[in-house]
Amino acid sequence: MFAAMNLKKRVILIYSLLSLILVSCAKEDTAKNNGMGTFTMKLNATSEVIGLNEKSRAEEAGEGETLILPDVNDFSVSISSLGEQVCGWSSYKDMCEEEMPELRVGTYQVKAWYGDVSKEGFELPYFEGNQEFSIKKNETTPVEVTCYLGNAQVKVNYTDEFKSYFSDYSAVIATSLGNEVEYVKDETRAAYFSPGELTAKVKVKKSGQSTEAVYQAKVFTSEPRHIYTLTLDVDAGSATMTVSFSEDVAGEEVRFDVSDAALNAPAPYFKANGFTDSVPLEPIEGAGQKEQVTAYVNAVAGIQSCRLTTTSDFLSEKGWPATPVDLADSGEYASILTEMGLKTKGLEGNRAQMAQVDFTTLIANLPAGGKHDFKLEATDIYGKVSEPPLVLTVTPQGCEFSVAASTVEAPFYGNTCQVNVSFKDGNPANVHFQLADGKQDLEFVRAEELPSEEGRKVYTVYLKAPETVKFINPFKVSASYLSYIKETGELPVSMGILVDNPGDVWAKKAVFHVYNETALADIKLQRQQGDVWTDVTTESSGSYSLVAKGLDSGTSLKLRAVKGEEYSNSVDITTEEELQVPNADMEAWSYEQPESNWKRWFPWNDDESTKGWNTLNPKTTSDEDILTSNYAYVNNSGTIETTDKNSGDKAALIRTVGWGEGTTAPGPFWDGSIKKVDSGYLYLGEYSETPETNYIPYGFTSRPTALSFYRKYTPSSGRKTSEDNYEVWVKVEYRNNGQVVLLGEGYLKEGGKISSYSEQRIPINYVNLQYQATHLYIIFKSGTEYRYDYMSVPPKMNLSTGEYVGSQLYVDDVKLIYE
Repeated sequence: MFAAMNLKKRVILIYSLLSLILVSCAKEDTAKNNGMGTFTMKLNATSEVIGLNEKSRAEEAGEGETLILPDVNDFSVSISSLGEQVCGWSSYKDMCEEEMPELRVGTYQVKAWYGDVSKEGFELPYFEGNQEFSIKKNETTPVEVTCYLGNAQVKVNYTDEFKSYFSDYSAVIATSLGNEVEYVKDETRAAYFSPGELTAKVKVKKSGQSTEAVYQAKVFTSEPRHIYTLTLDVDAGSATMTVSFSEDVAGEEVRFDVSDAALNAPAPYFKANGFTDSVPLEPIEGAGQKEQVTAYVNAVAGIQSCRLTTTSDFLSEKGWPATPVDLADSGEYASILTEMGLKTKGLEGNRAQMAQVDFTTLIANLPAGGKHDFKLEATDIYGKVSEPPLVLTVTPQGCEFSVAASTVEAPFYGNTCQVNVSFKDGNPANVHFQLADGKQDLEFVRAEELPSEEGRKVYTVYLKAPETVKFINPFKVSASYLSYIKETGELPVSMGILVDNPGDVWAKKAVFHVYNETALADIKLQRQQGDVWTDVTTESSGSYSLVAKGLDSGTSLKLRAVKGEEYSNSVDITTEEELQVPNADMEAWSYEQPESNWKRWFPWNDDESTKGWNTLNPKTTSDEDILTSNYAYVNNSGTIETTDKNSGDKAALIRTVGWGEGTTAPGPFWDGSIKKVDSGYLYLGEYSETPETNYIPYGFTSRPTALSFYRKYTPSSGRKTSEDNYEVWVKVEYRNNGQVVLLGEGYLKEGGKISSYSEQRIPINYVNLQYQATHLYIIFKSGTEYRYDYMSVPPKMNLSTGEYVGSQLYVDDVKLIYE
């Protein structure tokens, strides 16, 4: 029986070149590293199977048939480590005749086998044994391996009643490998099968019956080293066929009606529509079928089940069942079958005699580059099975899917765009589009078919992004279709303008960022007035900005850019107001008069609109000497009103003054004494004794471009007039929750005597355009020199109105300039 199994005796050298080098070098270096060892091996084989008692085993062996063991000398052997084969022999005999190789210290696996587990049928047993062992340094490890039956045995027994009832009969075992083994009449041998799902069918025919009836008896999972027995019997009185199984197969015996009426009832059958049984269907992947691809099942006795067996790597990866599934009761697989496009009719609920399995949508979802087999078998209520099965084979052809950017510009700051899609055939609505950056989904709106190109259909696809998306710069679109993921080149976006920062809108101008256009000289800005757009003065600023000038302050405006016949989007802005500082003409003053000979001056009156300025007067009038409190030079306001003005009735006089408790005027027999000296200040904001470094400026929401004022100046008397200077600071700030950002500033330091009023202007240089203004900071300081001996002194013995005075700055008609 096993003569054909004698294998040619030869050594199979499995070592890779690297393994050979390692083993050879290891032998030479053993004395050096002491990291090698070897082994001996004993090989056994047994015919013992699992799950049967001794009595049944003897019975199931059949008349005179036993499982004959092959000679262990004919078994192949391999040694592996960490999943990689190290060495091997074509036969155990050759291995025994060879010197055992030295192996590095470690863990190894030995495998011995005989036959091929993938070959199924009679007289094809497969034996296999595995054992793990360890190599120890300078030791020989004994290894013993026992080989057992590696596949499953299946036998079929027919009772005498069964043999006498039918004139012809056989049993068929169908396997998950696609094989079928038939046990013809009076066959007593066991067949061998690869472990896995097996389907048992019974074919019977009575005398006078026109065609044989095929019944599906059982679907079960076989295991290695097991023997399974099917016993076929008939009760002639009740015309019932029973199929019983050995104890290894769960479930009760199966009964079938084998009366003449049942046997003569037509077996279920399938009719293919749109394809031919077992002939490959070659659709273009993703394309809709020109006709429906369906299978109709007809069971006169009524449908019991409709089994679908699928072979498809693609569908398996999607979760599609790899094992047969009953479409009449798909259970946990129902959702994936529906999701991938399989449709059925007549198999739900109360099943009738006819049903339909629709593959049309499913086929459109299958990618090219693979083969997809769908095998259908139906069973009626008698247990009869359709024979042969209906097989739909699909080998989709490539669709040459491609996506490209359209030349049509996407509207600037819009959310609609166009792309071009092409393929041999298909529906562009089935393509999934996303923005390549950000991965936001794009909604398919519609598609227009264009003239075909080189045998491919071409479409312009209109897409819409979420409302939150606004296209500004060129962008790319990603398209997913079946297993393809493609990306366009950059989609163009039309010319557009935006205000990048709130700070780009001023009182009389606005800065616009121009997108998707570099020829700024060819572009002009327009504002809308009613229904008419009129040009505004336009200047370029840098390589991508345009400035609209001469705008109305404190006004809501709509502007756009124009280049030839192309118009950009419109932008709504509101320009800043031309705000001015309070009491800019210095006409409002008030004072307190604690004593008759001195006053504490304030640069405002009771009208709230005049308030905002502050001075250092609270400091320079803060001391009171009891003995000298009637002297003006003890409490001296540095900033006072004056009628020496540029216009109107008054101006501000900002003076450096001497003051303080204990200050005295000079007399005939003594020199005067000054205790404290401070420059005079006039500043916009809250009171502080150190306004140059620490105070809260005035709340203000516009950004002037310059500070203008009229002034005249008398430096301190003790120096050359050119060496004393007054100072002016102007700053515009953004302040919020403790954050302080300088937006712009200007500074002036000027000296020398200025005898008459003239205008001075300080430009404000802006360094941050991101924010709008919240505060304004202006400081006038009388001078930089305030030595005691440089000050004019009160007249001798003048104990009432005398004052110590240094530099004097006259300021009038303060104005903020907006350009």
